Amino acid sequence: MELVDKMMAQKLSSRHGSKLSGQSIGNSELDLNRQMAQSNDPQGMYIFGADGTPYAFCNDHDPEDLEKLMDIGLERFRQTPPEQVALNEVDLSASFSITPQPGTQVLQCFSRIPSAPDSVTYLNKGVGRDFCWIYKDELHEVAELASTGQEFPFPERITRRLARFHFLDGVRGTPNVWKAREVQSLSLKATPHGPHQLLLSGSFSMTTTNQRRYYRGLIHGTLTIDPITHTWSQVQILADGTASGAGTYTPNQPPHPYRLLVGLLETNLPEAQVVPPYEVGISNRTTRYKNP
Repeated sequence: MELVDKMMAQKLSSRHGSKLSGQSIGNSELDLNRQMAQSNDPQGMYIFGADGTPYAFCNDHDPEDLEKLMDIGLERFRQTPPEQVALNEVDLSASFSITPQPGTQVLQCFSRIPSAPDSVTYLNKGVGRDFCWIYKDELHEVAELASTGQEFPFPERITRRLARFHFLDGVRGTPNVWKAREVQSLSLKATPHGPHQLLLSGSFSMTTTNQRRYYRGLIHGTLTIDPITHTWSQVQILADGTASGAGTYTPNQPPHPYRLLVGLLETNLPEAQVVPPYEVGISNRTTRYKNP
């Protein structure tokens, strides 16, 4: 965050806007200082010297914007070259993100808007992606509850984590996570079905205080529990509901309430062990994510 603070102090954002951001070139509000004030989200493209000298920032992905960003950064680099620095092995080998604890199961999370209307930006036809962590003690808790053979409420910690940090419209970019008070109703029950298999069913409703953004619907799913390790396989969890409203960095949503799907599957992708869930990455801590 020290590098982000340097960039903010010198106000080196390049604000060009684009058709992808929904803002016109020369009239953009994509500024790092505003971005951090609103969401504490340092996401974007940075240009630094090896010594940490800041040169340019932009949070957009239009090719024209990125070319301008690199031109501006190069010009500033030539005006104020960085100092020579020596990088030691400790710095080179340091982890750049929080990784899952041993025994944590990682699920892959997808969000999409089926049949997005042609009248809205094509970003609505994209796919939002994230990773979800289920902790080792939670896997054991679910296995123990399932061993009774009776229907049971799914552990609240997992259910609230899914609702607050994963049942989001991430289709057009970085979504706003739900605040605790914005979870108006939430339920998820698990029913044993066959050897070590659970059927999941429930409902959810999240709404911002000003009523301008919401997501509400039903949860369906299945998963199979390994009797030895208690890890999950054949995971298929789906939130199917109606959403409305724009996030801070996800404007240009369909104009009327729209169907939003959020699905979770197990994953063995190597990047799942390196890239943390969005909430963990943005806060640089696991406190709120682990105990939502």
